[in-house]
Amino acid sequence: MRKLFVISLFFLAVNIQAQQTSQFSQYIFNYFAINPAMAGSEKCLNFSIGYRSQWLQIEGAPQTGFGSFSSEIFGKRRSINQTKQGVGMYMENDVIGPMARTSINLAYAYHFPVSREVRASAGIFVGLHQFKLDVSKIELAQSGDPLISGSGSKLLVPDFSPGVFLSHKDWFAGYSIKQLARNKWKVVGTSNSRNRWHHYLVGGKRFDAGKINFVPSGMLKYAGFSTPSLDLNLIAELNKSFDVGIGWRNQDQLGVMFKLKFAQFFTLGYAFDYTMSSLRFGSSNTHELIIKISACPHDQGDIYDCPIFN
Repeated sequence: MRKLFVISLFFLAVNIQAQQTSQFSQYIFNYFAINPAMAGSEKCLNFSIGYRSQWLQIEGAPQTGFGSFSSEIFGKRRSINQTKQGVGMYMENDVIGPMARTSINLAYAYHFPVSREVRASAGIFVGLHQFKLDVSKIELAQSGDPLISGSGSKLLVPDFSPGVFLSHKDWFAGYSIKQLARNKWKVVGTSNSRNRWHHYLVGGKRFDAGKINFVPSGMLKYAGFSTPSLDLNLIAELNKSFDVGIGWRNQDQLGVMFKLKFAQFFTLGYAFDYTMSSLRFGSSNTHELIIKISACPHDQGDIYDCPIFN
């Protein structure tokens, strides 16, 4: 029964709500994918592209490709009211076995000071999602299953994802919700199948240890009727061009990561996750690669000026 395991794995993921949205190990480096309040938070126009291949060697395992850009607009540089606005776009294609989800989101954010050293941002994603089911990738033990009647797609529009963010030179905190519209999707399962709210709470702080800075951070994710997921990362900023770190996700992975700034405008991030759950007996772990291009050179201004430490 070719790929019967794939569809079983998919339904398991949907039931526990763990893979209804994509996940990333480098959530600090790729925080705009999670929180629209980051749109325009940096001084210059920037672009990011990335790819994550999860649980290699398991047929139909999650694969995610994405691209984004953001830029600040309408900045006011008066000393008592340094406000600005930001816009951006985030695009993603997430494939899990016979299911695929494509999303395009436009972002808007407003940034303002709340004290001399702390800034706040509020933003929102507005976009659309398309779900697809390819039955050619499925062979059922019994034909004519009423839950899977044929290939199809469902366009979910609009969708909304708001978020807020607080930043200081040495710490940050953010909260966001994905899939606020809770659209129904009918390409597989019952007519009651629908998106659920996904909550993301993120925070971290830099500690100066002399020549090396240490940045512990955490991300708590929760969707209704599921077990909360906790990501903990510890990054060592070895210098202004190179970071290295370790990460842990409850009941799932232990990983390593690095971030390298090079050629003035480029930043490369890579993460390798070792699967600790029972899936490790059938997979060779997870790889995640992100490339960021900024219109500002790395040596312009304070390289450690949050948001999320550039």
